[in-house]
Amino acid sequence: MSAPRPIPSHYDELYPTQAVEEGVRQVAAEITPWAVDVLQRTGEQVLAVCILRGAVFFFSDLLQAVPVSIEATFCRCRGYVPNVNGGLAERVAVEWSEADFKGRHVLLIDDICDTGRTMAHMRGFCLERGAVEVRAAVLVHRLLEHPVFSPDFAAFRYPGKEWLAGHGMEDSSWHMNYPAIYRLRGSGEG
Repeated sequence: MSAPRPIPSHYDELYPTQAVEEGVRQVAAEITPWAVDVLQRTGEQVLAVCILRGAVFFFSDLLQAVPVSIEATFCRCRGYVPNVNGGLAERVAVEWSEADFKGRHVLLIDDICDTGRTMAHMRGFCLERGAVEVRAAVLVHRLLEHPVFSPDFAAFRYPGKEWLAGHGMEDSSWHMNYPAIYRLRGSGEG
């Protein structure tokens, strides 16, 4: 028997575990026709890029929910200052795997899309290296007035400014392994 997860007192559950699971299934259902079409037309799998660290949980759940083969690759991305909620880094830093993008249909997968600058950067990178199409899927798309990039697929569209934690999103490197998504009360003000 496992012990209950300690939930910090300033966390409000935004999307319970069951809602996250349903959101993953919904995004998989939206991606599947495209992945099937790419496979039938080209004989190639869609190349899915997991944006580490945050996307690891959503990536794994999503790829398992798509009923057609998808190739997986990984990159590590830093768009925020480590251990500082909401602290944007001066530039997006990306460490890529050895994936070959030439002629590929690429699916970028991340936990959250805030401003969209990370996704915009990564989309450009893939296209510069020969990808013929780049789509993006996120667990949470934060709805902002002037985004740099908007993902093609999202389990949730959230209009609030609060910082989120759980299912890959972290609170200063804490609680990213929690299966639900929490809003940090008092964050996002000012």
